[in-house]
Amino acid sequence: MATLRDRRGRVRWETSFSDSRLFPQGLAQGSVLAPLLWNIYASDILPRAPPGVHISVYADDVALWATERKLSQCEATLQPALDEISDWCTRWKVQLSASKCSATPFSLDPREAGGKVHLKLSLQNRPVNHVTYPTFLGLKMDGGLTFSEHIKQLKKSMARRRNCLAALAGRSYGCSRRTLRAAYIGYIRSLADYGAAVYMTHAAPASRQALEAEQNACARIITGCIRPTRRDALLAEAQLEPLTVRAKKLSSNEAQRLKRLPPDDPAKEVIDREVPPRLKYRAHEAWIREVQQAGTNSGPPLPCDEDVVLDAKPCVRRVAAWMASEAGLAELPAEPLALTPPVLLPDSTSLTISTSLTVPTSRTDPPEARRAAAETTLASLPQPDVSIWTDGSAGGGTHDGGGGALLIFHQESRTVQLTVAAGKVCSSTRAELVAIREALAEAAGDLPDRPGMLLLCCDSRAAIQSLQDTADSQSALVAEIRDLLDTITRSGHRLHLQWVPGHAGLPENEEADRLAAIGSSRRQDQIPVDLWSARAAVARRARAMCDARARRSHPHPDPTPGHDGLDRRASVTVAQLRVGCSPLTGDTRHRLGLAESDACVDCGEPDSVPHLLMDCPAHQGPRTRRWGPLPTLGEIFSTEADLIVDFLVETGRAPRDPA
Repeated sequence: MATLRDRRGRVRWETSFSDSRLFPQGLAQGSVLAPLLWNIYASDILPRAPPGVHISVYADDVALWATERKLSQCEATLQPALDEISDWCTRWKVQLSASKCSATPFSLDPREAGGKVHLKLSLQNRPVNHVTYPTFLGLKMDGGLTFSEHIKQLKKSMARRRNCLAALAGRSYGCSRRTLRAAYIGYIRSLADYGAAVYMTHAAPASRQALEAEQNACARIITGCIRPTRRDALLAEAQLEPLTVRAKKLSSNEAQRLKRLPPDDPAKEVIDREVPPRLKYRAHEAWIREVQQAGTNSGPPLPCDEDVVLDAKPCVRRVAAWMASEAGLAELPAEPLALTPPVLLPDSTSLTISTSLTVPTSRTDPPEARRAAAETTLASLPQPDVSIWTDGSAGGGTHDGGGGALLIFHQESRTVQLTVAAGKVCSSTRAELVAIREALAEAAGDLPDRPGMLLLCCDSRAAIQSLQDTADSQSALVAEIRDLLDTITRSGHRLHLQWVPGHAGLPENEEADRLAAIGSSRRQDQIPVDLWSARAAVARRARAMCDARARRSHPHPDPTPGHDGLDRRASVTVAQLRVGCSPLTGDTRHRLGLAESDACVDCGEPDSVPHLLMDCPAHQGPRTRRWGPLPTLGEIFSTEADLIVDFLVETGRAPRDPA
């Protein structure tokens, strides 16, 4: 109770102290209890919300809104709610910061948008200020919800931080490409990620491209590619996804999480709400016109963005639903999140877990060695009354999962075989957990009367480690398995979970693998999809979008082995040659105005990267040689690494090294 009453404070300056002061109200700044106590204190801030008024509370930020056909009706709806809040503040001795209170009308009517009309509202007998671009929880909004002002401010913030990235990318002392990319993601792109699921999906294509241009500038710093490099090739070389694709992924990920909340959760109601579209998508209409006007020989034009297939203006709901459909999640049921605290695993005397063998082994060892190591480990364990072997499989590790389990009751000399479908969108680890759940449920209902020993063997380390994790888990499947483990151990039985190497020739493991294959062939469309499998499916679809963009313009989109291990100058040289835009070639020098023609100085033919590396007959001497279709780092640039540097020095575009 010392936090709530008789709270005193004083100021120290070096060795001097001020007088103590009693704080009659408020909470100490930085107290870990302050947020919880404030939430309790302000839980009834609007006890009697008038009809049509909605409230959003995050810590001490409160937003009220009402939706009506006319702004005058909004004023009449909101004013009683403001009076209620004013009375609450007076009753509970809360002082509002009047300068931070503001009102903004949101309207599609051009006669009302853009600050042309102000709401006439009052709070504690003082008029509420009008703000054209209000900021709520870090997002700057506008009357038409175009987020153009937010993107403008965000672009300036990213540009300021880009200077720090450029300082790390010097020609001779620059950091590696991997370090520069990590710095960009953590220090610059993190600004754009905040709220991108909302503002980036709703913004106009021109506003999105303004932000993409900032990322392109950072990608040029990371790779060292020059400005004429095509944007899709540039981002592929920097191994960065376009911000528009990333926003689609973030919006779908958040929607998948909200869909799994309880039915009465306000956030789930918002994401599930079906709102009829009111605005046409002009980018979609323009693309349709281009498709209709395109000739049959040239084929349809490439869209400016993947979401131009939407016939209505994109928003977080519409884009998330479209991405879910693209990822194959649209018609599949969603597994609810486990929001209750997980059951703690029993003490180590009744439950033991091991993810290693007595004889260390790796997957590169021959199957005979791994089998011998597993048999040695199993022989060292107490003789079990019940042996359980589980396995899970998924097509490509991503779809049509199935689980299989073999239960051996040694005292009764009988076996039980189980097969179960794990889901149309499913990982191998998820399928393994499904098999473990089914096996434990079967064993819990058919345990021997006297307490005994149960041994569960599983060839998935990830599945066992997910059960070991003591952190709060939102996986309903993991929560069910923990409940079953608790039920079995509470009945007096001991249980040991043992990892064994897969495909090592163990007969029981091979039988479980066969049963898992049968389970994967069962009907899958009625199996709920968990959040992590859904997000993995969305991530795969986003990667496919990025790959499709990269292959439009990048001549060699697959990463070159060893590239990240090169020094800065060699890394820049390789990156420029990989994207097909290097000052080493005549066509690029001609585009930059540094050469009168694009002819090769050695043979006179048009010069390009493929010509330099493959076709030039003069490149057979010690200076250069043929390397195949495109350069590989195993034999790259023993002498060519400094050519680009020398060229820039000779043309005055870079300073000469002090040496």
